[in-house]
Amino acid sequence: ISSRSPGRSPARRLDETDEAQLERLYKPVFVMKPSSYKCSEGQTARFDLKVVGRPMPETYWFHNGEYNKEEIFKKSLNKISAYARDSGVITCRATNKYGVDQTSATLIVKDEKGLCQGEGYRGYL
Repeated sequence: ISSRSPGRSPARRLDETDEAQLERLYKPVFVMKPSSYKCSEGQTARFDLKVVGRPMPETYWFHNGEYNKEEIFKKSLNKISAYARDSGVITCRATNKYGVDQTSATLIVKDEKGLCQGEGYRGYL
């Protein structure tokens, strides 16, 4: 016994879906966003995410608004041996032909004296 209604095939349901609903189904959406992170100099800072969309979105990473071309298409960002100058806002932008989504997190890296530097962060933690 099937629980499906007769005459309601998946293709039929898709045909009845309006364009605005299709856009929501296909544009990039972050289903796991990176968390802000604090560490000391020399430690590794990692930002993980999960983004969905169809076609699969391309991801682009930014540090304090500046594009980081070395990190294109990666689903995580690792700052190996982070330094106080790496402190700031880390943003990931996901794009495909149906739209754009972005998410940001803050990285705070303390130097050996316990000081932070970077955009918006100067002083002791």
